[in-house]
Amino acid sequence: MGTKKLTYQEISRKSGISMSTISRVFNKSNLVTSQTRKKVLEALSSMGIEVNSADFAPDIPGRFIIFNVPTIKNPYYSPIIDSSRIVAERNGYTLLLNVNPLNDDRSISNFLELMKATRCSGVILANSVTKEEIEKICANVPCVTCSEYIDDSTVPFVTIDNKEAARKATEHLISIGKKKIAFLNGPRTFKYARDREKGYISALREHDIRVDNSIIGQVGADMDFDMAKASAHYMLSSQFPPDAFFCISDVLAAAVIKVATELGFRIPEDVAVVGFDNIFVSSIVSPGITTISQPVSQLGSIASDMLIKLIEKREERISPIYLKSELIIRESTIGKES
Repeated sequence: MGTKKLTYQEISRKSGISMSTISRVFNKSNLVTSQTRKKVLEALSSMGIEVNSADFAPDIPGRFIIFNVPTIKNPYYSPIIDSSRIVAERNGYTLLLNVNPLNDDRSISNFLELMKATRCSGVILANSVTKEEIEKICANVPCVTCSEYIDDSTVPFVTIDNKEAARKATEHLISIGKKKIAFLNGPRTFKYARDREKGYISALREHDIRVDNSIIGQVGADMDFDMAKASAHYMLSSQFPPDAFFCISDVLAAAVIKVATELGFRIPEDVAVVGFDNIFVSSIVSPGITTISQPVSQLGSIASDMLIKLIEKREERISPIYLKSELIIRESTIGKES
């Protein structure tokens, strides 16, 4: 007996169910209700397709949560992942760390295959993705984003106000008399990078300081130390070098301090430096780095908590959460205390 071929469109017309939901039925998604699944199967039967309801039963998801990061070279992610893992394990889930930039169709496809292979219960993303990409990822399992978020998406997120934090850092440099403030940023594909640049520019303009694009640099998501050194060396070797740097990572700030010291600049008298994240580097280098402290442990634990509430349907809607940041002042901007 031959097999009758039907399109999702035909099944949709017959059942009154959207094509995306029909796709989830065929893919055994656990997001489809039993009533909806029954309607689709009844439509198939009425169209002459012999079906076994067991063949369309949802796969029981494993108690796995995938935490995806764009890179593991950036030390910022480490405490976030660790606190997220602790909350996941406390609730009976295993956190699986995955490194994938999610920056093209192939990487998205590979991630979808990983989700299917692990039968994960949910996903935490720390990546910069488009609305269309995150909708593909979230089509079959609950999803939240951590640090990054998409303005017009309904996917829950936890982050800080990056624009305000950057403005706070830049205004601190202005308050100690700095006028030519360089900016070392990350990839502008990331929302945090775009927002921090907005905060930096906003602070300059509020104090009538000209925005100089020649002292705005950019490094990759890895926060590469050598690349930051090269950028700092180029700026500090110019005829009129900057008298301060705002860096969006403590790793970049440490690179600036190293280059400035090698070139004979005094810190902070000649060149003041502010970093971001308050990771271990900021307190162990000399001079210590003034930095914006993010509540990294809270970011990770809240991301897991939000996701588990979605997985277990404890709350119908999860509101986004903005955490506070804090300026930590050290010797890279105020010098050694007497």
